[in-house]
Amino acid sequence: MALVLAVVACGLVLSTGWWRMVQPADRLPPQPPQQELSAIDWGTAERPPAAVAMPALRVGAYATNISDINLLQDQFSVELLVWTRWQGDPDDNPSDQLHVLNGIHDGDVQRFDRVRRDQLNGEVWSLYKVRSAIVKRWRLQRYPFDAQMLHVQIGLEDPLQAVNLDVVDQAPFVISPGLLLPGWLIKDPNAYASNVSLMSDLGRPPAPGVAVRRQPTVSFDLPIQRRSLLFVAPDFLGYMLAVGLCCMSLLITRSRDDLILAAVVSAGGNYVFIAGQLPVTAMTGFIGNLQLIIFLGILYVVAADEIIDNHLSNYSARISKWMRVLLLPSYVGITIFGIALIIP
Repeated sequence: MALVLAVVACGLVLSTGWWRMVQPADRLPPQPPQQELSAIDWGTAERPPAAVAMPALRVGAYATNISDINLLQDQFSVELLVWTRWQGDPDDNPSDQLHVLNGIHDGDVQRFDRVRRDQLNGEVWSLYKVRSAIVKRWRLQRYPFDAQMLHVQIGLEDPLQAVNLDVVDQAPFVISPGLLLPGWLIKDPNAYASNVSLMSDLGRPPAPGVAVRRQPTVSFDLPIQRRSLLFVAPDFLGYMLAVGLCCMSLLITRSRDDLILAAVVSAGGNYVFIAGQLPVTAMTGFIGNLQLIIFLGILYVVAADEIIDNHLSNYSARISKWMRVLLLPSYVGITIFGIALIIP
């Protein structure tokens, strides 16, 4: 009996579930409405405003005079006509802020005066008259066979100003036909855009990713070559006199010691004279080597003369005579050979 009741109960449960499954949808109990999922608003990243590209300030120069080439004080003087072209807003024209970066700023030593400004083909054209003493570290190790580079660097007074500098397209650097440098040969000039590395943040950290600040500049270079023959006679007269006195001491038996002493004084005086005209760095090159050869030659003459007269003559008069004959050509030959080796 219990088994029958269990079977009947299971049948009722199953039939009730099947009946609900086949019921029409409209007869089913109402379901609560489902909420629609709204899209997540991630927001939009604001882009930084794009930097407005400033036009380049183009610069050209015309050299009218170069003077006061001072090797001892490491400087020379230059006079230029500098012009600029600016295609941007005339109110933003930075031309008036230009100055000579490697010039000497001492009172009236440097002048950068504007003499004219016009509008040409949509550009602002400005003309300046520049006069400045320029700092120049001369390379004199090859003096008097040296060549130098006269370098003028122009930039803005504000090293942090975001303005690029460039040279003009045509004839950026021209030399006046009337410009003469006595004792020098002027070669073809050159102009190019350059920059100066600022090894300091100037108290203002640079932009991210910038390790070293660079200040835009323009450079004007003028190569010059020294006319060496014009400097040999006046600058090395004492050395030539010392060599001549040594030769005379080997030909004249009387007053030989006096001639040797005069040769020493002449060579030493020549060295003192050059030292007063050139910086110490020049003495490490050709001049220092020449001084060494001259004094070694004097020592050679003194030592050889002493050995021949006081030692070799007692051993063999014939050998002493031949050595005396060979002493002069050997001294001249060794001196000329040594000088030829050190000429750059």
